[in-house]
Amino acid sequence: MPQGLQGLVERKTLAIFTTLNTNPNQLFHLNSLAKAAKVPVSSTARIIKRLVKEEFAQELKVGKTSLYKMIENEKVNKLKELL
Repeated sequence: MPQGLQGLVERKTLAIFTTLNTNPNQLFHLNSLAKAAKVPVSSTARIIKRLVKEEFAQELKVGKTSLYKMIENEKVNKLKELL
């Protein structure tokens, strides 16, 4: 975990954000995101819902399936600078 964010951001949230940031153009299914971030699926579902609501991630619906990816905006770019 980056030293500047230790204690400020929950470890699991940072793991999911970092996974999305490392692969900005990749679409993740909930299970694949959880596996890549090494975070339980239930925690991943809670965290990704919050990241979508706060406009750090984007949810794309394909039929009944939801896919997630990083959003490119100023908020995300500023957070990337900290990482």
